[in-house]
Amino acid sequence: METSFGHVSLIRPARGVDKQRSKEPGVEPDRTHGSFRPVIDRWTVVPWFVLGLAAVTWLNLFRPVFHLAAVIADSLVHGAPVTARHLHSDFFAFWPAGHIAATAEAARIYDPAWFAAWSTAQFGPGLPSYMQYFYPPPSLLTTLPLLPFGPAAGLLAWTLLISLPCIPLLRRAGAPWPVIAAGLLSAASLTGISIGEFGPVAGSTFIAALMAVSRRPDVAGGLFGLISLKPQAGLLGPVVLVARGEWRGLAVGIAVTAALAAAVTLVAGPAIWPAFLRQGMAVAHAHLIAPFPSVYETSGVSVFWMARSLGAPVGLAGLCQGVSALSASVWCWHAWRRKEADPVARAALTVCLTLLVTPYAYANDMTGLSVMVAWLAWRRGGPGVADALLWLWPALGPVIARVLHVEIAPLVILLGALRAARAPGGIGTPAPACYPAPI
Repeated sequence: METSFGHVSLIRPARGVDKQRSKEPGVEPDRTHGSFRPVIDRWTVVPWFVLGLAAVTWLNLFRPVFHLAAVIADSLVHGAPVTARHLHSDFFAFWPAGHIAATAEAARIYDPAWFAAWSTAQFGPGLPSYMQYFYPPPSLLTTLPLLPFGPAAGLLAWTLLISLPCIPLLRRAGAPWPVIAAGLLSAASLTGISIGEFGPVAGSTFIAALMAVSRRPDVAGGLFGLISLKPQAGLLGPVVLVARGEWRGLAVGIAVTAALAAAVTLVAGPAIWPAFLRQGMAVAHAHLIAPFPSVYETSGVSVFWMARSLGAPVGLAGLCQGVSALSASVWCWHAWRRKEADPVARAALTVCLTLLVTPYAYANDMTGLSVMVAWLAWRRGGPGVADALLWLWPALGPVIARVLHVEIAPLVILLGALRAARAPGGIGTPAPACYPAPI
């Protein structure tokens, strides 16, 4: 089975696919002998060569990671200050939020002018204007571990918090060690770690939840509930549980979400909620609809920002995002209604579709997609050109957006969804009829 774009084959016949399925639904057969040897033939030599050149954008992502390590070492060993002049990181929003949340001023986190003044007093001038805190109140719980630490130790603690949990989460999901390594060294993961965002750990949690749905729906529900700390990372979780009829898992997810909401209310006070609804959402909306290309929008991967990059007004871009979200939700529903499906392929499909639901999606949020692309490639016996493109996109896409002022990441994500849906022995769902040829 093969699909070709012109003469360039993006999906090659599977090699070494284990046809044996577990008798227990939803349990992934043991595939410890996969491979990451690229699938190259005479039709794909040129695309592989081009992607090899493009891999420079991935290698370039190690520079900010090494710089982050140097800043941490310099601050801990020599007492150098941690400032925005030396580091580009969302840590400069999370550390202040964690320290303010436990005070009587917690509700003022969502006041842009007050928050900027407080942060500047701690880190000095140079913070970008968009360095605001506009996450939902439960997200503040992720910043509370920073309370005992100053900026230097806090930066180390935050970096470990958003990276180390990925390993046990992905192991719990059943991912082989080479797949975990490929995921954590992916462009998306390196981006997330270097800028201090928790896209890597959120994506890993979502994968662990998806892989637990059929075996431990209560655990899956609990993990989906935890993702409410970054809700856009797991918007399709409830759709999955309802489609499977896992009402106990849904109840656990609701209970965990409610418990997190209650916990942040106890910590920050009930005033945190009206402050978020009144000011936080206004800041988030302004952040979303800013003219393209703003600094952060070039790293965006949502349908909304793609439409904006093509000149669509806010209303039309919102309509496009709504259609995408509805279509992705329906597709996800049908995929999870099927009783017999490869759990890895179905999880990969769901991870891709989740990125097509939310307007707030960035390159670092593609960590989960990168893991699943690597997992499917490992099981097939080697990555194809499309796998390499998907894995590299979080590094390559922002460069294209900056140069061409066009954001086309949703089309690449759609390619990933289609590949997962049509994977050998995979979902078997009727994917949208936009693929150039049968797979």
